[in-house]
Amino acid sequence: MVLTTLSICLVYGRLFWSVKRLVLLKEIQLFWLPTYNSVMLEQWMYLNRKLSQETEDDDETLTRSDEKTRVYICTTMYRESRKEMQQLLESIGKISQATSDKAKIHFESHVFLDGAVRGDELTEFALQLISLLKDALNIDDILTCTKTTTPYGLRLGWKLPGPCGMTFTIHMKDPKKVKKKKRWSQIMYMSYVLDFLSKQHVDRDGNPIVKDSDCFILTTDADVKFTPESVEALLDLMKRDTSVGAVCARTHPLGEGPLVWYQKFEYAIGHWFQKAAEHVLGSVLCAPGCFSVYRCSALKDIIPTYASSVERAFEFLIKDMGEDRWLCTLMVQSGWRIEYCAASENETYCPEEFEEFYKQRRRWIASTLANIISLIKEWSLIRTLNHRVSYLFCIYQIFLLTSTFIGPSTVIIIVAGGLNYAWDINVVWAVVLQIIVCVIYAGICLFMNETWQMQSGKIITFLYAIVMTAVVVGIAEQVAEDLIAFSPDIKTETKNNITVTITTELPAGAISDDFPVSFVTLYLGLLIAVFLLTGMLHPSEFSCLLNGITYLLCLPSGYLVLNIYSVVNITDRSWGTREEKDHNSVKKTKPWYDGLETVMRKIFFCFDKKETQGNPSNVDMQDEKSKRRRSESDSGQPQNLSKSLGPGLKFGGKSLSRSQSVEQRMEQVNEEKDEDVEEESYSDEEEELYDELDPTAVEDWLPKDMEEYAKLFKDNGYENTNFLSMLTDVDLKRLGIKKVAQRRNLYRKIQNIPEFTIPVDVPKDLSSWLHQIGLEEYKPNFRRNQIKTVRDMEALKSFTIKEINEDLNITKPGHVRRLQDAIKRLRNPTHDERVITKFKEEISQAFLHDLRSVNQEENKFWKDLIRACLEPASDAFGFEEILKGKLQNLRNEWLMVSGIVNCLWIVIIMTLSSSIDLQIAGTNPLSLLFLIVFGFLFVLQFSCMLVHRFTTLSHFIARAPYKFGQNYRSSVSFLSRDIDSEEELLTREVRNLEPQFLRRIRNQQKQGKRKKSNSKSSETAPLIANHNGNDIYTGPPVKEAYEENMLAERGQYVRKV
Repeated sequence: MVLTTLSICLVYGRLFWSVKRLVLLKEIQLFWLPTYNSVMLEQWMYLNRKLSQETEDDDETLTRSDEKTRVYICTTMYRESRKEMQQLLESIGKISQATSDKAKIHFESHVFLDGAVRGDELTEFALQLISLLKDALNIDDILTCTKTTTPYGLRLGWKLPGPCGMTFTIHMKDPKKVKKKKRWSQIMYMSYVLDFLSKQHVDRDGNPIVKDSDCFILTTDADVKFTPESVEALLDLMKRDTSVGAVCARTHPLGEGPLVWYQKFEYAIGHWFQKAAEHVLGSVLCAPGCFSVYRCSALKDIIPTYASSVERAFEFLIKDMGEDRWLCTLMVQSGWRIEYCAASENETYCPEEFEEFYKQRRRWIASTLANIISLIKEWSLIRTLNHRVSYLFCIYQIFLLTSTFIGPSTVIIIVAGGLNYAWDINVVWAVVLQIIVCVIYAGICLFMNETWQMQSGKIITFLYAIVMTAVVVGIAEQVAEDLIAFSPDIKTETKNNITVTITTELPAGAISDDFPVSFVTLYLGLLIAVFLLTGMLHPSEFSCLLNGITYLLCLPSGYLVLNIYSVVNITDRSWGTREEKDHNSVKKTKPWYDGLETVMRKIFFCFDKKETQGNPSNVDMQDEKSKRRRSESDSGQPQNLSKSLGPGLKFGGKSLSRSQSVEQRMEQVNEEKDEDVEEESYSDEEEELYDELDPTAVEDWLPKDMEEYAKLFKDNGYENTNFLSMLTDVDLKRLGIKKVAQRRNLYRKIQNIPEFTIPVDVPKDLSSWLHQIGLEEYKPNFRRNQIKTVRDMEALKSFTIKEINEDLNITKPGHVRRLQDAIKRLRNPTHDERVITKFKEEISQAFLHDLRSVNQEENKFWKDLIRACLEPASDAFGFEEILKGKLQNLRNEWLMVSGIVNCLWIVIIMTLSSSIDLQIAGTNPLSLLFLIVFGFLFVLQFSCMLVHRFTTLSHFIARAPYKFGQNYRSSVSFLSRDIDSEEELLTREVRNLEPQFLRRIRNQQKQGKRKKSNSKSSETAPLIANHNGNDIYTGPPVKEAYEENMLAERGQYVRKV
């Protein structure tokens, strides 16, 4: 027996050490026959095992090591903090350093920054991102970038230092040229990869070098942190099964505070149970865009539909409130499978403030409900296209949807029962009191502003946390009573020669005499046991269970208050997080009786008669706009993009064909444009050039037919373009510009003016400071108030508006606002602000190329894409007003349905609970059924978690190195496994010398290169996206000198060794 075991260990040891295999191979790639012999299992498996040198001609048996893979790291960014941006850049830098030049995988990184440029000026967040490149990505010289103007704004590209020289590109979006928000940034990079970049890498016959099935997009948020090992783990699952369209990872929230504790527990149970259950039962329904891998061939089928515009209220909830979930919904509908990889981990910052958390969940809850409803509606068609979607998966989703709808009433009943146990409060009164609180909060969300909603939400959350503390104590008391009753105290008494046995009474709600425990105690005990066992199966995440206390106290807020807030505010079309706050520089003056009139009209709305004669009705206007919208859509709007899920199928009552690519859609748009040349977009207007140092006077800036407004602007302190840039549409109305057409025209011109920025600094003297902010005319006023030197200017930090008006005699609204902004920035700049100022000057010196001259094909691609689906919608001709009304109707319907369902549930449960005759095992039948259903769902999720844990363990074992000190094994290897240790040491030493040679060569040829760049036309400038070599400079002499010096130094080092 010992010899047999030893021989088996030696045989398999030789196999593991000698045979180089990739991880997670298919059965047909591992064994000759898909069978086994149970009598001599080990011997059969060894003989049936394929060796590395034995391959077949069949495509299914070819090793994946010969396949080339291309991964595009695409990031959407908006207004992230410096720490968040640095975390992302450092992760990208690790990918660049880990990728070997001998590996079969190629990486590119593209960052799409919303609102990064305004005209030719970079915004604060764009400069902040550029200032981080030196430390995070080891880019020594920012001027080595390729700076190019594009139809969507501006583009900066670099070659990162590292073995493979990964390209890093920042695409800076101008909100005047392309649409804002994350979904449109995703459409930009998906179409850019699928319809342009992938076609640049072809062989001599025009065939793509990398197949679409081996081309992936790694989507990340701007604040995510990940490692090369996590990327490898995701690619393992993508390379294992070509029918997998996307793979998501385990996300860990970062931050500090009680809200972060709540989200850590929520994220943990969401991944442990819900994502694992979806993975095992059918398909994951949401691969978050913060860190997921998508297959390009899968995206090609759905991106035309994903690029469609919103025309209905329900579509708005699906498309714009949760773009990641809708993208995954389209993939599941198209027959693709989405998996969850727990072996891959990432970290991202989560909301730390109450307001930001509620606004984020407002979008998530509405989007989740809308997408699940959409899936259930089309379930029969989806099952036809996707065989992984089973009936059990459908039933599971229906139960989850039902539990979400009755979640508020369930929370109310649980809290009422806990108060009865803890404080002996009547259950009916506790329920009625909570319903009144919910109705009041719903009214606040309907009629009051955002501040009222948030403040009242905080108060209710705090009160519920206190109540939940009492509920926990009351439930603990009931559990203690049940445990005492489980071991009954039996006493015997003898009286008048008669022995009497006395036992303790059974607790209320006991299941039976033999099992004197209530269903609540039993359910709670099983719940705690399951959570503890699950935490043990996730040892590195066991600490998340400690945050369950915070989650329990905030449970009513998350399932009751937050649901009310989300449903009432589905009309809110803002993103919610990282929003730019609007500052109105003109104070709104409104008489008191106008406010009283508004309140009276709301109270006595039945008597509010409105004149309808002579004005078109709202319905007629909507019909007219709808017809115009339909006529526009028939002439080339993106909502007519194909929604096909397969050939010859029907979806939503419409005949379907194979999905068109976005490029084909662009060709249609070009043909339609050629048919009607006279039709031009308002966005093609010629842009005016403005200079902060020499601003344009308001009388020269105004159109000729509006010159009468020049005095109005001057009287309010807006005498030139430096002051006009801070005006909004509301400010123009308050100034007295009554005509809507004129106001819209002026506001459109104001949007073209670059934002006037005041640097954070302490000036040398008062005169230079006033001249810089454009208020030098008030210099005598400052001197009269004994403000003459920089030391005297310290008093300005405590000035209020009243003191500015009275002491300094500055009353014009524009001048007051400018002075307030200047006083706020009157301080010593921080280190980060100094760095941003420095890089702003450096990046402005970089040579600017024009994409129209550099690459006409790419320029045409962007113009066609913008014309197809990215052109900013006009406020006047857009669909916003009609959509707002439809959202209000949808909100009212959801409120009515949710209110009726929850009220009926409460009435039924309370009625059955009060009836003793209808109780089964100490509880009413409906509550018992409710516990059984929820218990079944929980057991189902727990079972799926066990299955997923086993597959994750198998993945870890497959990736684990067989020799100590080796790297993890992967289907797609970053580092070459065949590099000799001495060669690797030599390569590392040579790379350490690389920056010195680069600096030396740049210094030697800097002057010559600038002359060459100025003399040559911009057609010869290389673009990062189309550059296939390893050279990052614009001239061949630099490359030759670099190679010559590197080879010489390498030879010297070899001789030393």
